Order: sequence, then structure tokens, then C-alpha cells
Amino acid sequence: MDENVLFNPGDAISESHDYSEALRSADVYNAQHGRKRGLMIARPLEQENGYSVFYADDLISADTPNPEARKYHVEKRIPKD
Repeated sequence: MDENVLFNPGDAISESHDYSEALRSADVYNAQHGRKRGLMIARPLEQENGYSVFYADDLISADTPNPEARKYHVEKRIPKD
């Protein structure tokens, strides 16, 4: 998947330096809270390493000015049920 998106880093559910750990965090979060909202695992473009888990619907539109928005590369989408 080659997709770049905007998120506010403060909206991250989880952060990790390891992709497997980020995926595990997303799985744990879904197990505790159910899959009511889709999740995304994304890597910040400004950094070489690190992954964050976000709600997929927390995407920030490129047309909406937001000084806190950062660019992320989508590594995996986890759909809601």
C-alpha cells in the first residue's frame, strides 16, 4: 500500500518503534473495545522508524489547515466489523 495521510500525533492510540508491537497493540485495543471503528498503523514520514496506531476516521483532510497535522505513511488498515 502506498498511501500518505495526515494525522494529529496527539490522537495516536499507541506508538512503538516496532511494527509487530504496533500491530499487537492494535489487536489488544480491538479485543478490549471491539471493532467499532477502523484502525490504521502508520509510520511518520519525518522519521526513519516508529509506528503509530490511529482511528482511521481521525484522518485530517489536506484541505483543512491544521498546524498539528503530520504526514504519515499507511502501513496497514484494520477495518471495523
